[in-house]
Amino acid sequence: MSNRLIIPLLCAASVAFFSGSASHKEPQEKTPVVRHHKDAGLVAASFAVNVKNGVQFSLDVRNNTSRMVELRFPNGMTHDFVVLDESGREVWRLSDGKMYTQALQNKLIKSRDDAVFSDGWAGRNMHGKFTAVAILASENHPMEQRVEFALR
Repeated sequence: MSNRLIIPLLCAASVAFFSGSASHKEPQEKTPVVRHHKDAGLVAASFAVNVKNGVQFSLDVRNNTSRMVELRFPNGMTHDFVVLDESGREVWRLSDGKMYTQALQNKLIKSRDDAVFSDGWAGRNMHGKFTAVAILASENHPMEQRVEFALR
């Protein structure tokens, strides 16, 4: 199989895997920062969307244990952010057009410490209600968080 086909197939498989996980939507608050928190026992995730200057995404993964936790990733992609419009149509994805290494990697999170994954989206000429999806692409602690936000 061609190397050009392997990466898109791996990305499609990981998207299919993560899109099947349960999600929770919170209504938008009046502040420009919207947060969603999910406690998964060993590892907890908090996803924030700030729309004050463009759109900033921040996925905070916290180790709630007294031991070090290892996040294992099957390739160079540790996380992804996706923006969906009101009808659920994808309007932006961080990983679009990016290539990731094929090497396995891990990230260690110390006891009671955090790993933060963040990035931004310009959202130029976009208005309305949207849903941001944060995906932690970890093999052993996969997570998906959703937050609704609005652009005016």
